[in-house]
Amino acid sequence: MKDDIESLPSEPEACETRTPHEHQLMFKTLENPLRRKVIKYIGAFGRTKKEIMKELGLSGPQLKFQLDYLVKMCYAEVEGEDCRLNEKGLGLLGNIR
Repeated sequence: MKDDIESLPSEPEACETRTPHEHQLMFKTLENPLRRKVIKYIGAFGRTKKEIMKELGLSGPQLKFQLDYLVKMCYAEVEGEDCRLNEKGLGLLGNIR
């Protein structure tokens, strides 16, 4: 007799699977229009803090708030003046029009 578990389709890698909680966090992150602009401007290649502030007309504290959120939620990495999206952040970028 064949085991039912063997007939189930294989699941994607654990890193590719999104939980309902992860979806909630993505929606919360993308709800903020300023945060969407920051994500879109950082883009696939990254930007410096000065470039982001100048292009989007943000103050230092405004940018720090947005970047701190993106780093805390594991969507971006900031090293000194350099800001870049990580793999999860690039996934968010793909959802912004």
